[in-house]
Amino acid sequence: MRSRFAMFAGIVALSAWAIGISAQGHDHAAGQDHDHAQAQDHDHAAGQDHDHAQAGQHEAGAHTHPEAAKLKNPVKATPESIASGKKIYDAQCTSCHGETGKGDGKMAASITGEKPADLSDATWKHGSSDGEIYTLIRDGSKGTGMRGFATKLKTDDLWNVVNYLRTLGPKPKSN
Repeated sequence: MRSRFAMFAGIVALSAWAIGISAQGHDHAAGQDHDHAQAQDHDHAAGQDHDHAQAGQHEAGAHTHPEAAKLKNPVKATPESIASGKKIYDAQCTSCHGETGKGDGKMAASITGEKPADLSDATWKHGSSDGEIYTLIRDGSKGTGMRGFATKLKTDDLWNVVNYLRTLGPKPKSN
């Protein structure tokens, strides 16, 4: 009985993940498209799903985002912020990135194509500033399993995750 339940739970989780990946490529309904290039830091009302391609969603491959790099983290990396970021990371990120951020989560092996990033090393393929990391978490990375969390998390929660990620690997040069 337990193994059937575990298998069912795994199938449900994989299905939810696959649906989330396929939903990333959606288009806006006519008249609802809007440009985030001007306002990159904003909150989303629940259920307000839209594409952030203009704000920074990008193809895979090493690169930086000069505009995103200019974003300054408005949330101090206090023990409370880091604990909040860890709680969100544990709930939303460990299945792919693993408990210690090595990219070895339970779902990582089943991901075809590019594997989840190792968040504990010094290599930040999409830029290493807090603003670039924030933008990647918010918008996701087109063509990879990294979905955006703009519609699931509030702005401060995204920054809390950035603060937590900083505890997993090397410290940034300056930010």
